[in-house]
Amino acid sequence: MRVMLPLLVALCVVIAGCTHEPGSAQLTRGALKVEVDESVFSAMENEASEFQSQYPDSKLTLKKEEARAAVSDFGLDSVGVITIGRELSKEERDAITGAKIPLDEYKVALTAVAVVVHPSNPLKRVRMTQLDSIFRGEVTRWPGGKLIEAYVANPNSSVNASFRSIVLGGKDFGRTVEYVDSTTRRLDRVAHTPGAIALVGVSWLHGMEGSVNVLEVGGPTYRPDTTAAPGQYYAPWQAYMFLGYYPLCSPVYMYSRVVDPDISLGFISFVCSGPGQKIIQNNGLVPVTMPVRLVSLTSQQVK
Repeated sequence: MRVMLPLLVALCVVIAGCTHEPGSAQLTRGALKVEVDESVFSAMENEASEFQSQYPDSKLTLKKEEARAAVSDFGLDSVGVITIGRELSKEERDAITGAKIPLDEYKVALTAVAVVVHPSNPLKRVRMTQLDSIFRGEVTRWPGGKLIEAYVANPNSSVNASFRSIVLGGKDFGRTVEYVDSTTRRLDRVAHTPGAIALVGVSWLHGMEGSVNVLEVGGPTYRPDTTAAPGQYYAPWQAYMFLGYYPLCSPVYMYSRVVDPDISLGFISFVCSGPGQKIIQNNGLVPVTMPVRLVSLTSQQVK
């Protein structure tokens, strides 16, 4: 994977005291089942592993689900805590509040939809309008004539929901687009298919260097704020996500319907704490509950 590192690249969490850490034994003992959005599952799996290592009397069971299915289970009281890579939709929120279901909301990270292609693809950056045309099925061949094979996640996924909202204006994907549930399978398809392009959660890019190329996203008129000149393109690296420059970002939320303070609150508090936010950072996501500083580095070419 050839990428140009941005000038602002290092995100350093300043852990000046774990003010959000679990504070009593009742918050760190017992069993807890959490349904986790597939797009951020690996990060939350690492959170659960560290929590249980620090608190041996805890037992966390994480189940991988797509966002909409997790929200449905949450509403049906099948699970008390969920983690999804987007905010609740108005429809979902209205249904939960209308049913008088207790709802606590915690923003714990920023994630992003990464656009990946085969390493042989000469494309390094892509316009938002190009993405719209490709994933609505209006453009089906690359320059030169090679067939575009576009892969997206499960229809209920947060990756699809975020991309459709930001790029497609809420419209559906075209009929030429193929749904592939597993992120691992989508990445494998891209790695072995010269004409492939796919959408994946950014935390899944770790270890894929050389197997896929990550495209910069922008356009001739795109600029993240009024201080930038039009025509900007950005990759989904943490600094650009934190600054709001990369256009395909979305929040990661934990939702709880548990009323009494127990291990549910303990685990959420841990994710929001300094050590928990460091795990978020190490998994390619952006911390949001702890102070962050950006370190300026010299831009360099890496493979």
